[in-house]
Amino acid sequence: MDQEKWGEILDRVQAQFTVLEHAKAPGEDDIGEVETLIFEGPMGKIKLLWVTRPVVLDRKVIGAHRRGMSAGKYEYVYSDTEKSHKLEAFREVDGEWQTVDGNLF
Repeated sequence: MDQEKWGEILDRVQAQFTVLEHAKAPGEDDIGEVETLIFEGPMGKIKLLWVTRPVVLDRKVIGAHRRGMSAGKYEYVYSDTEKSHKLEAFREVDGEWQTVDGNLF
């Protein structure tokens, strides 16, 4: 899914349903961005997460990974221009968020 398709989903949801929350926050480890949209839909309360992260170009091993010893550590090299996008969808059931197939949107 690309940024244009996400924009279409946002427009459609905001026009057809009651939006309860719409926010942007930094992603894991302050890499990338997570946009959260929670709305009341026909299936109940729905949460959509649009995760944007830079593409990983390389993974460098820092330190050794030895059996029985500490785990190896990695340093990632990220692209300055290329981004990857992921849509995650959840439905609230009994106060807990359960994963829903994101292709429905």
